Amino acid sequence: MGAFRIALESIFNQVNDNPLKYTSYGKPNPFVFKNAAKILEKLVMSMYPNSQASKEVKESQFSTIYMVGDNPKVDINGALKAGHPWSSVLTRTGVFRGKDNDPQFPADLVVDTVEDAINCIFEKECIR
Repeated sequence: MGAFRIALESIFNQVNDNPLKYTSYGKPNPFVFKNAAKILEKLVMSMYPNSQASKEVKESQFSTIYMVGDNPKVDINGALKAGHPWSSVLTRTGVFRGKDNDPQFPADLVVDTVEDAINCIFEKECIR
């Protein structure tokens, strides 16, 4: 989003007298996570309109939505700010390379790879 915004702003400012005014929403803003949850709810209901999962989504919310990311400051912080039903999984695949959990934005789980994250989630959710 950063590069796109910079390009858009540059073009806009070249053809307009007044600079571009904008509001940016992105991680770690809780709005982004709440919006993602709403989109997931709609997706489940559209894909499985008569299923038990769809009924559960209509009646409440997901019990857990996992945020898997490698950046404690934006990915994990965003999940922490969004609160329930978000659960954070920090991977050592990019920004974060620490041995232990991030002290400022601690994740619910820390793993080496995205594959490890998926395996842990499947195990926790009893999916084989």
